[in-house]
Amino acid sequence: MFGTKSKQDNSWLAGLTAPDEDARICKDIPDNECHQVVGNRRWLILAQLATALAELMVNAKTVLPWLFQALGAPVWLIGWLVPIRESGSMLPQLFLGAYVRKMPLRKRAWLWGAGLQAGCLVLMAVTAWIWSGWLAGVLLLLLLALMSLSRGLCSIASKDVLGKTIPKKERGKVTGTGASLAGGVGLVFGLLLSVAGDLPLWGYVAVLLAAALVWVLGMLCYTRVAEQPGATDGGVNGWQHALGSLKLIRQDPAFGRFLLVRTLLMSTALVTPYYVLLAQQYNGGIHILGGMVIAQGLAQFASSWFWGKLADVSSQRVMQLAGLIAALLGLGVCLYLMLGGPVPAGYFALVIFVLSVAHAGVRVGRKTFLVDLAGGDKRTDYVAVSNTLMGLLLLLAGALSMLLGLLSSLAVVLVFSLLTFIGVWLAQGLPNVQDNS
Repeated sequence: MFGTKSKQDNSWLAGLTAPDEDARICKDIPDNECHQVVGNRRWLILAQLATALAELMVNAKTVLPWLFQALGAPVWLIGWLVPIRESGSMLPQLFLGAYVRKMPLRKRAWLWGAGLQAGCLVLMAVTAWIWSGWLAGVLLLLLLALMSLSRGLCSIASKDVLGKTIPKKERGKVTGTGASLAGGVGLVFGLLLSVAGDLPLWGYVAVLLAAALVWVLGMLCYTRVAEQPGATDGGVNGWQHALGSLKLIRQDPAFGRFLLVRTLLMSTALVTPYYVLLAQQYNGGIHILGGMVIAQGLAQFASSWFWGKLADVSSQRVMQLAGLIAALLGLGVCLYLMLGGPVPAGYFALVIFVLSVAHAGVRVGRKTFLVDLAGGDKRTDYVAVSNTLMGLLLLLAGALSMLLGLLSSLAVVLVFSLLTFIGVWLAQGLPNVQDNS
């Protein structure tokens, strides 16, 4: 049963993810699958470790812009990196979700998405080695768009597999532990960048190939997850299913409010490039790349597991606390810089660290909330509707940030911080889904 562990489970990873008490009960999954929870937890954490590390190595906010600069790509192409990376993974999910519902074993969808992302990274490495200028930039953006579509497939499947294989009050720990471990490994990557200085072209190519290898390792772990076949009813495709899924917003008021809160709290992600622009303005130099990656990795390592533990108690409170930290940080930075305070070399590394801690909390909180809100096989539709609408709103928010950016980067930080405050206030009306049976 769930409380029984075999000898092979006595590992450091099993210790990290062991239940807080032996009397834990498998909730929201069939009793005959309880004995598989311990092994599933380990393989899901390792797969998430690989996923988070690979994404950190090719981060669209930090690493890829420097690659574009090294290849001599136009600045206007660099501006499309983040919108394509984020929106491309969200917009098609309403339709991808309908396709995933046809699959009794949802982990197969994740494996397809992971394999496509690994293949795209290999093609990116080839592109960077052979071409340069605007041609290389356009080809890389097209491959990034395909990666984003594949990322959306993984996003839908991963939440559904997590809900099918891990009981309530354990899912946040799985999500948080994997992210924390990835942050720790990411520290090593950041240190290598900081001591390497300006990477030669072959260095970027090596990073892309290494990220592809990490995805392959993640796939090997995910194949070990013991998932039972699930329901496939409703597994239709096309606009009819998409419109039908949108009715969930009206039918479930808590889901509709969650979408509004998530929309406002996504400011914690959109504001990051503008802190980077401020860092370049006040400190300058390409050497800040390594410091930024280190700050992000350290924040992820130090906070994600903690956020996961809190999310298993109340994911609503996690979203509120993390959003409040990000909002106060933005207002504090704006006030400090407008008053002309000194900006030492490590100032923005500290800012990125605090922002990354807050964003990690928002991510863990919203993921855990959504999985626990939608029970059974409804998770696929809830995740697909949520992410598709976020993709549309992300484009609108990106357009808003571009307009505000014409004024100054500080204006963007200020407005996004105020929007985050509103999201924190609205989250007060969300239910504590962890208390629901």
